[in-house]
Parts: sequence; C-alpha cells; structure tokens
Amino acid sequence: MNPKFLLISSPETPLIGTFVYGMVGQHKELVHGYVKTHGGGWYYKDDQRKIMALYGSSGDYGEPDFRFLDRIPASLKGYTFTYTPFGGNEERELDLSEVEWF
Repeated sequence: MNPKFLLISSPETPLIGTFVYGMVGQHKELVHGYVKTHGGGWYYKDDQRKIMALYGSSGDYGEPDFRFLDRIPASLKGYTFTYTPFGGNEERELDLSEVEWF
C-alpha cells in the first residue's frame, strides 16, 4: 500500500474538484463510481508539523491540476499543502484560501 491522492469531480459538479487520498495499491482504488479525474500523485502527511506534502504524478491519471483543488476533508484543516513535481526540486505552497473544508 502506498500514500496516493487524486483530484476528482462528480458529474453534477464537473468544475469543482475534491481532494481524495489514502493508502492504496493503485490510484484507481480512490475512485468510487463515475467521476472525472484531474490528476494525482503521492503524498507525505506530517501530523506533527501539520504539512501535507504532495509530489509526483499518477501513472494512470497524470499530473495534478490544482485548479481543481476546491474541496478538502475537514480533518486536514490547518495543514499546509505543498507540491513538488517528479524531477523537480522546487516545492511550492498551494493556495488554500478558496478551499471548502467538508
């Protein structure tokens, strides 16, 4: 099992992306029902420092499109989200100012 995430949208709200994550073998295990995926990758969750470090991309769904980072589980409120692409050294903090915590 590996720490993976996806950004997904439901058919009812195709322009609103939801962050889903978990310990899975493949990214597709994070998908339930019919959804549109907006890429994904891997994560490292540091509960002491309250950082959710996202990195890389999904082999099945491609690089994450953070324009669809609209909804995040409320259990992660207060965490700083960062992203680093594979092969890239530049980690950037993601803007969560418009995020809905559900």
